[in-house]
Amino acid sequence: MTDDIDQSISNSLEADKQLLGYMPFLLQDMWALGCSVEDIIAVVGSLKLTPKSTGILDLGCGKGAVCVKIASEYQFKAVGVDAMSAFLQDAVQKAEEYNVSHLCQFIERDIREYVSVKHDFVVVILASLGGIFGSIKNTVSKLRTQIRSGGYMVIDDGYLKEKMSLERKGYEHYRNYEETVSELTSFGDQLVREIDTSDFSRALNDKYLKLIQKRGEELIGKHPQLERKIRSYIQLQSEECEVLNSEVVGTLWVVQKK
Repeated sequence: MTDDIDQSISNSLEADKQLLGYMPFLLQDMWALGCSVEDIIAVVGSLKLTPKSTGILDLGCGKGAVCVKIASEYQFKAVGVDAMSAFLQDAVQKAEEYNVSHLCQFIERDIREYVSVKHDFVVVILASLGGIFGSIKNTVSKLRTQIRSGGYMVIDDGYLKEKMSLERKGYEHYRNYEETVSELTSFGDQLVREIDTSDFSRALNDKYLKLIQKRGEELIGKHPQLERKIRSYIQLQSEECEVLNSEVVGTLWVVQKK
């Protein structure tokens, strides 16, 4: 990985670059890495698409939970793109476990680079990656290039409950409900579905934080020289949970390209 990609991953995970090689250990108990997998599976199923004509793209697929489960549930072909090779190794293994290796392809690449080329998917998914493409409007502009006319963008993110903006790094793209919907539909596309995932996200975040704390203590025992960085990472995760629980309404959006 280049330094630029390393920094992008570090920003996404809110982890010091020196910890990147240890993230598979810290996150080993999590497959979905924070997104609302079951809700995503359900909304994709509600679109009434047919396997032969449907290609799914999952940007920032992590360990492949969405790709594998969509392929298993609906027999859709799914492509997952992520820059973390260790995560993709887990994704390949999961695809084998679920007997969908023939339907899943995993590509190691910076998703910002991947979307610089147009593609012809029916559905593109961006889950729990925040403002990696900048504003919601800019995110939609990138996602639109990956799907055909009439295709769908599935975005697992959210909007601010009360504040007009957040200054926390990585959260600058958040806006209130009205502004978020305006940005989601700024190219004339149709918002066809939205699901409040706040309760699920809160429970999942709390569960994952405890798992990360447990693995963090184990890692400190093995690498005491990393204690400060590990504790800093865990603290940031705790703060993130608090921000998401108190300031953001977790929402799954489905937008159809005109």
